[in-house]
Amino acid sequence: MVCLALTGAAQNTGKLRIFCEPAGSCSYIVDGKHRLTDREITLMEGPHTFVFWAPERRMHDTTLVVVAGATTEARVQLRYSEEYITYRHRADRFTRNDRWVQYGPPLITVSAGVWSGVSIARAMKARKDLDALSDEYNTSTYPAGIIELKNERIPDANKELRQARTMAYVSSGVFVASAAVSYLIHQRRRTRTAPIFEDKEKLRFDGLVWMPGANNAGTWAMGFTLPIR
Repeated sequence: MVCLALTGAAQNTGKLRIFCEPAGSCSYIVDGKHRLTDREITLMEGPHTFVFWAPERRMHDTTLVVVAGATTEARVQLRYSEEYITYRHRADRFTRNDRWVQYGPPLITVSAGVWSGVSIARAMKARKDLDALSDEYNTSTYPAGIIELKNERIPDANKELRQARTMAYVSSGVFVASAAVSYLIHQRRRTRTAPIFEDKEKLRFDGLVWMPGANNAGTWAMGFTLPIR
């Protein structure tokens, strides 16, 4: 418990019990002179000005009335500052983008690699099938079979081989391109920096009060006034 400005008789003082959210991180300034964090303080009776602040929150200025010989409870809920809300939006967007940059390009590259592998395997199989039909054509003595090979099966096998080769070339090109893009994106990701929160409300709050130092000495944090929202 802190006692401030006790120059009158005991019956002219009262207590304030302060409940500030977020609990555990609130600070406040009493009458523009003293910066405190105590949950309970004793003051002279009458109105007193308070400015409350907590990290990431907006300052809140109000007047609390002390009743002589009584304990008055005051509850204060601090809202997030505009700077922090903006920072959170930017940080969340950065996290989402970074997650995509981290996992998206590699996943696309792997998919392209699988497609390329399947396409190459298809082209190799088409080549083997065509070679087998060519061998059969060269060794066959069955006239009807030779005609079927020449007019149908071998042309179909040639068509399949051309299609398979085209797909293999395309998929291989996509795989190489995606791998290169993935590498460039990964390198760029290493140079990206996450948003940094600058608590301007803290700077303003620090500038409103005399800061005590060693041996009860101290300095003023600033020599001009900023409006409190």
